[in-house]
Amino acid sequence: MLDYLSHRKQDGPMESAAKRKRPGTGLWLWLKAFFVWFLARVLLFTVRLRVRGEKNLHEARQADRPLLFAFWHGRQLGLFKANPEESLAVMTSLSRDGQMQSMICERFGLQVVRGSSSRSGLAGLLAMGKKLKQGVSVAVAVDGPRGPAFETKPGIVALAKVSACPIVPISIGYRRSWEFERAWDRFQVPKPFTLATVVYAKPLFVPASSTRQQLASLTEELNSRLRLITEEADRSTIGGQSV
Repeated sequence: MLDYLSHRKQDGPMESAAKRKRPGTGLWLWLKAFFVWFLARVLLFTVRLRVRGEKNLHEARQADRPLLFAFWHGRQLGLFKANPEESLAVMTSLSRDGQMQSMICERFGLQVVRGSSSRSGLAGLLAMGKKLKQGVSVAVAVDGPRGPAFETKPGIVALAKVSACPIVPISIGYRRSWEFERAWDRFQVPKPFTLATVVYAKPLFVPASSTRQQLASLTEELNSRLRLITEEADRSTIGGQSV
């Protein structure tokens, strides 16, 4: 997570090998992660937060199962402040950037699973499934790690099917924010002291008997719910742009 606060140029094989051998690289990575986490925490401390759709979250919890939170990759930063769970696991990539993101997420009190939908994706989903079996809710950027933006991938729906855990769509909008327009996910960073609105959609339950066609339909339904609550979050905070 925090991909754009921790972004760096991708290294070639020779550059990566050189950096692995460079003394103090681990310390530098730790310091960089601490710095990014500190800036993000100070920024989020100033953000005022309000929540809509709490009844939908309550409905999901009636299932007495861990939850699968689904969100857009570009809206993730403000959700660190809105985390509704005491125990929550997230997935970061296996890259060096992913290692730094793991350090940042852990400082925010999250459990981290390494993997992605583009590399070792199955292993990542299996690890998330283990977290659910342990009673830990998980959060998934459903259009990550590389997009296209606002297009839900089917992994979370498949995970909901085998785990019997409900999916809770969640999104956030800011009254004032910076947006990385050239980034594939249009990553947003709230401006200091702004208002943010978090919206929960009705939970999505995936029957264990679902066919491939039904899973595809449920993936489209999840995508629709995420778009609707993102539009609601943007409208309710004034000045946001719908997707």
